[in-house]
Amino acid sequence: MDRLAALLFVAVLLLETKTLAEEFLIGYWCGPSEASPEKVAQAAEAGFNLIMFGSSIEQNKRALDLCLERGLKAILIDDRVVNMHPMQRNYSAVLDGLIEDYSAHPALWGYYVKDEPNASEFRRLAATSKYLAKKDPRHIAFINLFPTYATSKQLGKPTYEQYVDEFCKTVRPKIISFDHYALLSTGERPDYFENLEIIRRQSIKHVTPFIYTLLSVPHGPYRDPSEADLRWQSNTALAYGARGLMYFTYETPSDHSLQYGDAIIGKDGKPTAKYEQVRKINYELQKLAPTLMRLKSVAVYHTGDTPQGTKPLPEKGLISRIAGGEFVIGQFDSDNGQKYAMLVNRNPRRTTTAKVYFSQKVRLWEVSRLTGRLLAVAVYDDGPGSIWRTTFGPGEGRLLLIDTPQNLPILYWNDLPKFRPRVMLNPSCQFDNVIRGPGGEELYNEGLNMYDIAVKVRDELLMDGRIEVFISRESREQLVSLRYETELTKSLNCDALVSLHSDATGDGTPGGGTWTFYADEGEGKHLAECVQKSLLEAIKSFYPEVQFRGVRTHWYRLWVLWESGCPASLTEVLFHTNPKEREMLKNPQLQQTMAKAIAKGILNYFGLP
Repeated sequence: MDRLAALLFVAVLLLETKTLAEEFLIGYWCGPSEASPEKVAQAAEAGFNLIMFGSSIEQNKRALDLCLERGLKAILIDDRVVNMHPMQRNYSAVLDGLIEDYSAHPALWGYYVKDEPNASEFRRLAATSKYLAKKDPRHIAFINLFPTYATSKQLGKPTYEQYVDEFCKTVRPKIISFDHYALLSTGERPDYFENLEIIRRQSIKHVTPFIYTLLSVPHGPYRDPSEADLRWQSNTALAYGARGLMYFTYETPSDHSLQYGDAIIGKDGKPTAKYEQVRKINYELQKLAPTLMRLKSVAVYHTGDTPQGTKPLPEKGLISRIAGGEFVIGQFDSDNGQKYAMLVNRNPRRTTTAKVYFSQKVRLWEVSRLTGRLLAVAVYDDGPGSIWRTTFGPGEGRLLLIDTPQNLPILYWNDLPKFRPRVMLNPSCQFDNVIRGPGGEELYNEGLNMYDIAVKVRDELLMDGRIEVFISRESREQLVSLRYETELTKSLNCDALVSLHSDATGDGTPGGGTWTFYADEGEGKHLAECVQKSLLEAIKSFYPEVQFRGVRTHWYRLWVLWESGCPASLTEVLFHTNPKEREMLKNPQLQQTMAKAIAKGILNYFGLP
């Protein structure tokens, strides 16, 4: 069996073995308000595998039972999670009751938590998500994000990229969900593809899959989506690596202020023409899904006039150009080393005949939207390369398996975003923590001394060159507030904050030792452990008897640990009330030793030994 035959055998085997692939999500917003067999059957017959349902506890349980009968999953809307705040006295008891009511049901997919949150809500949402994940790890806390055209006031952040990044760092979702309604009555929103670029970039950075909510109902400034519009939205999202689609909306909302037209189910409760269009698209998605779920997005390019925030197709890439029309090309690697590409006609109104040029000879197969099987595609040689002639309907997408029998090098196949971690060093601003001599002279100042160590840590990291590093104040003597420090950390989109302090007993005794605090049991704890482990080893090299006080949460809710918008640690390097340790804190050579160790701990946290 030659290499190609072996690859095709594996591909067909995986396509036919559903248990080897995760399920591609196809869901909707604004579904039926009553759990009836007829309504759930109607949704299942339209090709949905995920419904969103919210009513009483009894009706929610009924909906789960009906979903189970039809092989569907459900996102449940329950006021107990929607309206709860972690500071409420009965918070845990209420969420425990929610989990007890639903978590054991096999049809449950997740809990609806929030739609389009402001960044100021991320901390609360993180607490809820964390609690649900701890008590019910099998199910999703579902939160849907704003699109790029939301204002900075709505986002609570200066830019959309910062908004999504901080959401991922703070909430740590299992899936990123967002909506973007690009279909204006006057054309398409110019920032649609930029939104997909940002979501894909953050999805890769945080190793979190994303799902996209498309428009299926006319209202306000939005046109009535045609079948081509629906395909254009779904296919462009697939080209960017989406792992699921949700339709806004399924049933037609009754809100008269936005002048809703008919959705998939009309105002009269009957299926509209869109129902058949959506059913056809959804069944095609189901056939593509086993392949899609095995693919990793490695690049996205555009031809023609490239939309804002996107990249043009490189002339020397494997797909070197496309003559005719304008396209988005998503490039993928499969889990068994094969190369796939999703080509989408970027025009939702016009059919185009295209010639796709390859820079070297290729063999092509298309994943059939009718069967999910691989169908051979005819290409012809053109000098050193190959050409594929084909026609794309408006918004149509084609998923191709590409084989390169000559095994020549391939340029520009991978164009994954590169992220240099950003770290905020946060030296203590406690300038009043002073040790004075017999004559009142200043022997030690925590704020000044910790700044000196932070500068040395910064210089070590700059010499390493693999991360970006900042200090939370501009000079040794600058006094800044805790809020300023954390807001600066958020505005710079930092991935970690490392706060440096020296400790004091407060009771006249010298004390002694080193320890590090954190707030988040996940990444915050990991950061604290990395910094403290490296620092402790370094201190023992010149102070073997140092007391290790541990890595733990603090008994106070320390602002920099809770409000930095990223994993944070606070290290009490040594005790300045201990005369021996105070001299170590002041010694420039020992400062350098400790700074080098702290820098090493930060690098270890980011997997950069």
